[in-house]
Amino acid sequence: MPRVTSVGVLVVLVALFSCQGPNKAASPPAPALPGLPPLSATGVRVSLVWAAPVDLDLYVTDPALESIYFANPRSESRGRLERDVSCGVVTEAEAQGAWIETVAWTDAPPGRYRVGVDFIEPCSSPLEEVDFRVVAEFGGKREERVAKVARQRFEPIVLEFDVPEKSGETRRKPR
Repeated sequence: MPRVTSVGVLVVLVALFSCQGPNKAASPPAPALPGLPPLSATGVRVSLVWAAPVDLDLYVTDPALESIYFANPRSESRGRLERDVSCGVVTEAEAQGAWIETVAWTDAPPGRYRVGVDFIEPCSSPLEEVDFRVVAEFGGKREERVAKVARQRFEPIVLEFDVPEKSGETRRKPR
């Protein structure tokens, strides 16, 4: 049996902790999306979910190129930001392990949608990077992306998806 020395233990510890990087706090992994009510057949819902006590912001750009986010919570295409999480509501008691922002349409216009995520504020957290999950639900489909965003870094296109035209409908032209 090999003899374990203090030098051997030190080498193992240095190898383990050097993978973490200097003074970097790790964010919790992006949680799964909790159950939400079912969508209408023509509805679209895009959700951002994360588990770190920071302020992330969801941006969804519709086919007419109007973005829905905290400063523009309703669009002309009738999309709406259903919940905005800010540092004022980032508390352990309220979050229960996950924070969620959601943008939804009951009757979504057809075309291309783009989803962006911004790490706007650390809310007194030491985190410099946060894991998140984006889930887009439309036409009976579900697309999902798990990624990371760095502090004060806007990721303008995390996910893109197309909502098809309804059968028999003529395509509406973007303004």
